[in-house]
Parts: sequence; C-alpha cells; structure tokens
Amino acid sequence: MDDNDEHTPAPPPSPPAESTLHYTVPPRPDGWPNWLGRRPMRPANRDKIREALEAGLPDGPLTVPGPFLCYLTIDDLDRTTDQRKLIRLRGRIHAAARVAAEGCHTTYHATDSALPIGIQGPDAQDRINQLRNALARLITKHGWTIRYEPR
Repeated sequence: MDDNDEHTPAPPPSPPAESTLHYTVPPRPDGWPNWLGRRPMRPANRDKIREALEAGLPDGPLTVPGPFLCYLTIDDLDRTTDQRKLIRLRGRIHAAARVAAEGCHTTYHATDSALPIGIQGPDAQDRINQLRNALARLITKHGWTIRYEPR
C-alpha cells in the first residue's frame, strides 16, 4: 500500500436518476396545473365582488371625513445648549410620541431647531392632542413653540 493512497480524494457521488431531476406539478381536475393548491374563482364569486365594488365602501372609520394625518411640530429646540440634556429631551418626546401613536404609522423628522411628529390614522387628531397633553409640562418649562398641521 502506498502512502499517497490515504490522501486521494473520494470520487464524487453519481448524479441522481433523471426522473428525480424533473419536478412535476399535480394537475387539477380541469387539466390546469395546481401551482399552490388554489382553485379558480367561480363566476358567482366574481359577480359578488363586482357588485360590492360597484356599491362602494360601507360607512366606517375609513370613510368618515376628517384629518388622517396630523402633525405636532415643536419649535425652538435650539434654545437648549447642553447636548446631553437635548438628547434626553428628544428621547422623552420620542417616547411620548410612541405611546400616543399606539401602533399607528408615525413620522418623526428631527432638525436642529424643530421636531415635527406626524401620526396617521382615522383618530390622528385625538392622538396628537394626547401627545400635546403628555408633553405640556416640558413645553411650558422650556418655552417651546408648538404648531398643529392637520392634513
């Protein structure tokens, strides 16, 4: 036996049989392939969907007129010169905004002097009012100016 026999690589495994390389999709009773186990929609169901679309949306929170995106902008943040204090204040504002939003889509864009916070939803104005009430002591203490912009 030669010392080189121990270091020779093993031959690669043989390729699988050709029948296992091709994937087949099971056919539906109508002859079309059953890609995801879905069945074609019945004409009666299509008619129901068409009627519902023609009738329009039912009355609900999405059809009630009102502001769906409201902003609360806090100005004059540049009055605070201590960066550590400013970071803590922005953190408190951000935490209050997240509590007021409670899972609604929010926008939060910070600049050096202003901080606009937007809340989106059918009750956006109520949530902005809740945010303003939560931040009322900070706003008064630091002399910040606030603006409302419903859209």
